[in-house]
Formats: sequence, structure tokens, C-alpha cells
Amino acid sequence: MRRVAVGSLVVALGCACTFAADAPPNLEGVWGMIQHDRLGAPFFIPIEPKYTDEGKRITTEFATKYGLKGDVRGEMEANAHCVEPGMPTVMWGIGGAAMEIVQQPQRITLLSELANQSRRIFLDGRGFPDGVPDQRVGYSIGHWEGDTLVIETRKITEWHAPRWPHSSEMRIVERWSLRDPSEFKITGLRGGDRPPPKITGKILVNEMTINDPVIYADKDYKVTTLYRKLEDQVMLEDGCAEGIWTKELEQKASAKEATTKDVGSKKN
Repeated sequence: MRRVAVGSLVVALGCACTFAADAPPNLEGVWGMIQHDRLGAPFFIPIEPKYTDEGKRITTEFATKYGLKGDVRGEMEANAHCVEPGMPTVMWGIGGAAMEIVQQPQRITLLSELANQSRRIFLDGRGFPDGVPDQRVGYSIGHWEGDTLVIETRKITEWHAPRWPHSSEMRIVERWSLRDPSEFKITGLRGGDRPPPKITGKILVNEMTINDPVIYADKDYKVTTLYRKLEDQVMLEDGCAEGIWTKELEQKASAKEATTKDVGSKKN
């Protein structure tokens, strides 16, 4: 009996060790982008791929129709009105917004401070559904290849405004992995005029491959993004829409005050 018990214990321990070895890396936590020499442009915005002739036509017509500027400044810039284009820019947290990863065996949920956007990456073996409409962040399914999480995103709502315009045919593949920061040349913000951040532990690397045959001439366009763990970071809500609402209230109050004064002056 004792030999059987010992043998069972050895088998159980062996199974536990195998399970632990096969367990995926833990990506949970709050992460913030860091600059590096592969990003291509300052302040967390990678350089866009070259446009096709059709892409140039679509984006030029859109900008002309609405009086938009190519450098995304102006009163109709989408971000200034709390409208975010979703993928892929949600992964760059324009302005350095943090993101939180919640990891479960069948799904990973990403929560971004940028306009309170969220992504759900399904790991349960499903395919892309037919009845789900396009969304700004698209629909993502993923699987593990060793210690690397491979994610494919489709069904992304088309976006013709400046800053990474894309058609509904955009397809994005990401490869997330934990790596040693010494593998990369990490820089400061805005062309290196600020010192690089202090980093402890592994960094999260997102190697993104983007294809959009309608808008982008470059096939398999690659963008590598790095994130460091923000151990003491508290995720905050984005109150952008509240600012617009407050502005409208002030405008209405000013208009009402002006009307009251006008009526009073007429009585006098």
C-alpha cells in the first residue's frame, strides 16, 4: 500500500510540474508605453505606412470635405472631441495613457485609459463570427505559441480621418511576449530630449503586423511597441466627454445671459 501511495504521489507531482511548465506567462497588471529607437516617431505615435493611390484619394477627399489638417490639429480633430479610432492606435495610448491587462484562461481583457476603450481577446478556439458588426477596436481571437500570445484582429470599423486611417479590410496580427529590456534601445520622449525611464523586470513587447490593401501600399507593415509594468499605477477614468458637456452648458448659460440682457435693454 505504501509503495502504491508513493507511486501515486510521484505521478501527481509529475502532472503538476507538467501543468506548471505549460502555463502561459502572466501578463496581468497595468502597463505604460516606453519609447525606443524602433518606434519611428516621437511621443508614442509610430510612423504610418505609405498610402496606395486609392488610400490617398479616400483620405484627401475626407480631409477636404471636413476641413481637416493632415497633422491632426484643428477644431475638428477627432481626439479633441473624445472620438478615438480604436485599433491600432489604442495600443499606443496616444499621450502615454496606461492600459490594464486582465488575464483569464479563455479570454484576455485589455482596458485602456484612452477614452475608456476596451478589447476582448478570445482564447477559446472560436473563429471570427459572421453576425457581429465592425467595431473601432475590431474583434480579436488569440492563441499561445509557447510563451508568445498571437492575436489576430479583424472586423475593424473603417476610419478615414488623419492618424492611421484604414478601411474595413484592415487585418492586424500581434505577438505579445515578455522580454528583457536590454534587447532594445530605450530612449526618452520627444526625440530623446528626456532621459529614459527606469525599468525593473521584464517588459511587454507587442510586435504588430498590419495589412490594409485598400489604404496601405506597404504589405506586412510592422510596428514594435514596448510597455513597462507600472506597479503603483491606479487606472483612472477618461472624463473627456464630461469636458465637452461642461463646455456646452457654459455656452448655453452664456447665450441665456446674453438674451436676458438684450430683453432688459429693450424694456429700458
